[in-house]
Amino acid sequence: MALLIAAAAAIIFAITRVENWGIFCLLVLALTLIGVRKDAKAISWAHFLPLGLVMLFLFYLIYHYANPMWHRVIGYQTENLRHIFNWNKSFNAIPLNDAPFFRLWQPDWLTAFFRWVYNYGFALSYWVCVIRAFFTKDVQKFGRYSLAGYLLQVPLILPFYNLILLQEVWYVQGTPDLLARDLTPEQQFATALNCFPSMHTSIAFAGFLLVIREKSLWYRWWVGSYCILIIISTMYLNIHWIIDVLAGMAFAYGCVKLADWIVGTSGYAAFARSFEALGGHLQRRITGTGARQASASRDAKQNSLGG
Repeated sequence: MALLIAAAAAIIFAITRVENWGIFCLLVLALTLIGVRKDAKAISWAHFLPLGLVMLFLFYLIYHYANPMWHRVIGYQTENLRHIFNWNKSFNAIPLNDAPFFRLWQPDWLTAFFRWVYNYGFALSYWVCVIRAFFTKDVQKFGRYSLAGYLLQVPLILPFYNLILLQEVWYVQGTPDLLARDLTPEQQFATALNCFPSMHTSIAFAGFLLVIREKSLWYRWWVGSYCILIIISTMYLNIHWIIDVLAGMAFAYGCVKLADWIVGTSGYAAFARSFEALGGHLQRRITGTGARQASASRDAKQNSLGG
């Protein structure tokens, strides 16, 4: 068990290093784990940990290689795609679609805060939920968060991005980039792609929809508020249009419902039972419970014969 616990700590540490989470990201994660017992499943860590570690490690590998893969996708889109729909002008022509009311007050400290929220929110809102689900030792919960938050979203959102050209508000309107990214004109064009639907919004809102189901009031308020701040940041920073934020929320709702359906199928239920049964088998092998029980049974039998 000591080795398994060390392995879990190593994987979680590796997750925090993919995008070099700083102290504030780690604080968000740490506070997320308060009250986790209220939503935990009543099985032992020895029962859950061996296979739970395998699943967490697989998700880490996906996260580790997702960013380079995404840049390759954007490179392919920039070089090869001719989008069927170009919505830049039409979205810019809709009154208030650029959410100007979110930028009525923009002190430097608030802009810096929302930059931090936006820059880390894409991954952090997903991972704090997945890591907490890991600590609940609940295979169904683990599946819902991982599917709805990312694994379903990426393949389902790409057809929208490949068909529709909609770019970030600041780029379309020719205003300064409030994220203060030092980009060449070519980099600006590629970076400002893929706005409909807003994936920052969809990942954060999927997390929100699942978070509000949990028993822990602290978790619901803490992570739920953080997810809402991510959505607000996309408009405060002049990145996403109101319509693609609403589309991101609708897309997230669909992904959550699809994840609910997958986790609710008999196939997933069978997987969960097999997962836990194999975990119990590994627990007995690791702790030696089975060997002790067999030895005790033999001793009892010999004592009975001797009597």
